[in-house]
Amino acid sequence: MQTLLDQTFPRTADQLLRQLSTDAYRHAKVKIWLFEDLAKRQAMQAALAAAGVQAKVFSAYKPLLHFFLEEVDHAGLQGVKVQYPRHPACVPNRFLLEAYPLTGLFPGIDIEFTEGPDATGKSYYQVALSYADRTEDRRIFAPNVFSKDFLGLDVYAPSAWIKVTGGEHALDTHVLSEYQQAFHAVMAAVAQHDWGHREPYFDQLHITMSLPGIERALSYGHEHLSTTEAMHEDIYFSLLEFFQQHSGRAHGNRGLQPGQIVPGIHLDNQQGTAHVKVMFGAASAIHAHGATVNSAPQDRDSKPLHGDASDLALVDGPFAPALVEQSLQSLAGTHFAFSSKQGRAVNGVHRQGVLPAVLISGAQHANETSGVVGAIRAATHLQENPSAHFVLVPIENPDGYAMHQSLCSLYPTHMHHAARYTALGDDLEYREHAPWFERDARNHAFEVSHAQLHLNLHGYPSHEWTRPCTGYVPRGFELWSLPKGFFLILRYKPGYQEVADRLLAHVMQRLSLNLDLIAYNAEQLQCYQRYAASAPFQVRHGIPYTTAEAPNQTPGVTLITEFPDETIYGDDFIFAHTVQMQTVVLATEWWWENFGGEPG
Repeated sequence: MQTLLDQTFPRTADQLLRQLSTDAYRHAKVKIWLFEDLAKRQAMQAALAAAGVQAKVFSAYKPLLHFFLEEVDHAGLQGVKVQYPRHPACVPNRFLLEAYPLTGLFPGIDIEFTEGPDATGKSYYQVALSYADRTEDRRIFAPNVFSKDFLGLDVYAPSAWIKVTGGEHALDTHVLSEYQQAFHAVMAAVAQHDWGHREPYFDQLHITMSLPGIERALSYGHEHLSTTEAMHEDIYFSLLEFFQQHSGRAHGNRGLQPGQIVPGIHLDNQQGTAHVKVMFGAASAIHAHGATVNSAPQDRDSKPLHGDASDLALVDGPFAPALVEQSLQSLAGTHFAFSSKQGRAVNGVHRQGVLPAVLISGAQHANETSGVVGAIRAATHLQENPSAHFVLVPIENPDGYAMHQSLCSLYPTHMHHAARYTALGDDLEYREHAPWFERDARNHAFEVSHAQLHLNLHGYPSHEWTRPCTGYVPRGFELWSLPKGFFLILRYKPGYQEVADRLLAHVMQRLSLNLDLIAYNAEQLQCYQRYAASAPFQVRHGIPYTTAEAPNQTPGVTLITEFPDETIYGDDFIFAHTVQMQTVVLATEWWWENFGGEPG
């Protein structure tokens, strides 16, 4: 492994505490905003009070939400009006998104949001609190700094901040915290290295961090506050963006093959420093402050985090690869296997029959795991038809799937999008040339079956997705920043629109009979619409969806499922893969009954 960066950063909270505890700040009034949890901020306030400094220490991450969690008197609170700020460098609803999930946390209180005017100065939320016997007006500072990022794009990003009045020194300025320094140091180290111009640029790129921060579950859905998870997301997608630019590709290009990016971001609130290390080299297991991210292909005996059930209907978490293979072997048909980049098997089965063929696949994006179980359950049901014809590939991306299981051993409630793509760093559906590795399984499935329907089972985050070091909202994935229920995406080749529309209408109408699903979707859509600037999708029968012509896809019709399954377990996971299974069965049986070849 070659090391690009190995650096330690002092903890900003401790630096400020030493600075402000001197005589120069005695009797001063101080306000500080940091990427720290409540316990650390309260301890800092107490230490400053002992030094004669009147201090309040706030969260720089989601400051409005923390204001309601930590400062607001909820007893007798009847109504809230929030005017959120805007900034020309941000999407219009940026600061509204930062208020999420306020309405879910306080369902009995009427909360009204209105947008303020664009402003290039400091950003504040204007909050009016209405009680039975009084009203209170508060102004909540949202510390952000405008800059150009590593792509040259305008960014207005959360920052640490300090404001001092009284005493010998007056201050009102942003502070580059260890959280921000760690991010910028990684990006600078990678940007300054000579990567050449041939993909992949590395086998694996490891980024390990030990950082103080916030890890707090919220009492709404699967929401939690995690600066650790946010750093993982920001580092991973920022590196993809850098290598897209380096390669000359368009922003968001999924055919890019930089190599496998492996972030190991660890929360450490005990140390007085933050540590960052960046290395690249050959694939190997990496020990990231107690977490082992396996890259070698010997996971056949790995134990599932949950998911170990003889009855597939009771699998309550991501299925271990060995158990997926065991379930696959129980299905009749012609079994096949192709090798991934790291030597794992991409297993599938072709169940030959006289009915029109259907391809069923899961884990193209390997941190989206409910589709794996849903696909196997559906195939188990469909094979009862003696004329059934389908191909099943339950885990298309086994290298990413193995990374996901390893990362979840430390942080099971994090999204871990670094496991989303393959060991080459690309999205296998968009692979541009040989060697095809994982893509060989899908290519083979179409060749042997001539399937014109592909049921491609996916998922997306079950809680908010943020990138605080690059402006908060996940660039290029804005639609998926908040959960909005079970979602369908329909793609079709020219000439297939009519049959595709009929298929979609049937599936949604039949799924609407699942009252639990419709209630689930209604709740999530209602919450989503409170915070989203727009809804670039339609809703029919209580199910959001989009449709588009896709001239270059292999089958005539592709139906993509999107269940908010990242980080869910237990009954929620069972519900997710049950809906995935139902969708596959409904779509396949309609296809068998109504479509037998080329569109007429």
